[in-house]
Amino acid sequence: MFGYIKPNTPELKVKEHELYKATYCGLCKTMGKCTGCFSKFTLSYDFAFLALLRTVVDRTKVEVKMGRCMAHPIKKRPMVKINDSLKFSAKSSVILTRLKLKDNVNDSHGFARLGAKIVGCVSVFLKKTDKNLKELEEKIKAHISELSALEKQNSDSLDQTAQTFGALLGDCASHSYEGASKRLMYDIGFHLGKWIYVIDAVDDFESDIKKKSFNPIVNSYGTELGAGAREALYHAMMLELSAMSKSLELLDFSGYEEIYGIIKNVIYDGMVKESGRVLKFTPN
Repeated sequence: MFGYIKPNTPELKVKEHELYKATYCGLCKTMGKCTGCFSKFTLSYDFAFLALLRTVVDRTKVEVKMGRCMAHPIKKRPMVKINDSLKFSAKSSVILTRLKLKDNVNDSHGFARLGAKIVGCVSVFLKKTDKNLKELEEKIKAHISELSALEKQNSDSLDQTAQTFGALLGDCASHSYEGASKRLMYDIGFHLGKWIYVIDAVDDFESDIKKKSFNPIVNSYGTELGAGAREALYHAMMLELSAMSKSLELLDFSGYEEIYGIIKNVIYDGMVKESGRVLKFTPN
C-alpha cells in the first residue's frame, strides 16, 4: 500500500535532491539501529516524507554525515544522522507493518491463509513497540480492525474505507503533538492517507478482479474503469492533495527551506504525476 509518495526527481534542486537521498538513507540506517535489520525491507518513500515533515514540526537539527551500508558497502554515502524524527518514522512504520501482517493472517483462508502465515512470520523479526508508542499502536490496531470489518462487509463505499485509512495516518502523523501542530499534522496525515488508499485501490484494480479480492472501486464502478470514472477519481485525488497542501502551508518552514522545496515537489509534482500514471489519465 506504500511507495507512491515520492518526488519528481529531475525537478528537484541539487541540494534538495541530496538532502532527500540523505534522509532516505538516514531512515534506512535508523531502522537498522532502532527496529532491527529486517525492518529495512519495509523502508518506503512515504515514511521518509513523514520524517521530513516531523523534522520541521519538531525543529530538529539536520546533520548529514558520510557512511556505508549493506547496499553500498564500498563507497560512503551522505545520510542524515539518527534523530528523533527518523526514530519515530522508523518505529511507526514497523508498528503498521507488524499489525498489517497479523491482520492478513486473520482475514485469510485455506492456502491463502497458509501463505499469509508464512509471510507473517517475518513479524517476529521486527522489534516490539516502544513503550512510548503503545497508545499509537492501539489506535492503529483499531483502524485496521475497522478496515477489516468494511472489507468483510464487501463495502462499496470508497469514501468510508479511504476515510478509515486516512484517520490511521492522521493519528500516526499527529502523535505526540498538541494544539495547532496536532491539528495540522492530523489533517495532513488524514488527506494523505485517503489519497494513498485510493491510488492503491486503483493500482490493484485489475489484480483484485482476477483474485476476487476486496476492492471498493470494483464495488463502486464495476469491472471496467471508463474515462468518466478515471476522471472522477483523478479529481477526487486532487481534492485530497489540495486539502493537504492547505494545512502544509500553515506549518513554519523557516530555516527548513530545502525541506519545503522537497515537500512542494512531492505534492505538487510527484504525487500529481503518480495519480495520472496509475489512473492512466491525463487532464485537459
